[in-house]
Amino acid sequence: MPLTLTVDLNGDHAHALNASPVPFETDGSFDVEVVNHGAGSHVHVRTDDDLSRVATLVDGNYYVPPESRERIAVSIGDPGPRPVEGTLQITAGYGAERLDVPVRIVERETPNTVDVDESLGEVPTRDDDADGPGLRTFAPAAVAVVGLVCAVLAVLFVGELVGAVVAAFAVVCGALAWYALR
Repeated sequence: MPLTLTVDLNGDHAHALNASPVPFETDGSFDVEVVNHGAGSHVHVRTDDDLSRVATLVDGNYYVPPESRERIAVSIGDPGPRPVEGTLQITAGYGAERLDVPVRIVERETPNTVDVDESLGEVPTRDDDADGPGLRTFAPAAVAVVGLVCAVLAVLFVGELVGAVVAAFAVVCGALAWYALR
């Protein structure tokens, strides 16, 4: 949706006003850009009663220097039902020329918010029992069984070099099983 309503000033004749796009539709705050094509002029901008329920202007009176542009901010408040239809009244030359621009404020197509519920702050817990024992349970058990078998073999080969190596391997397996379970 357009965020700028362009108003041509002093186009055809002194204080002439012409706006585009007309009618103007937006879903939020917008600017009125006054493009002066001639001598410096005073411009007055106001909203009608319907539009003033949601739209506010910082100031209503503006001076636009010769051959220049002036941006006028129109703030749209968030609360309230939509659509809101009203008129933006623009006058030049102390009321000599007047332009009424129909304005329609509609609902935003996508919200600017993110819905967050209480579960976002909760720490997720693993439920190992729901799917049965996983790899985290079987791996340490398998290492412990291998270590136990190595310990039995070490006892059988007591006094030999093979027994010492198998016993060392059993100790390593036990340490790995302990590390995996903690």
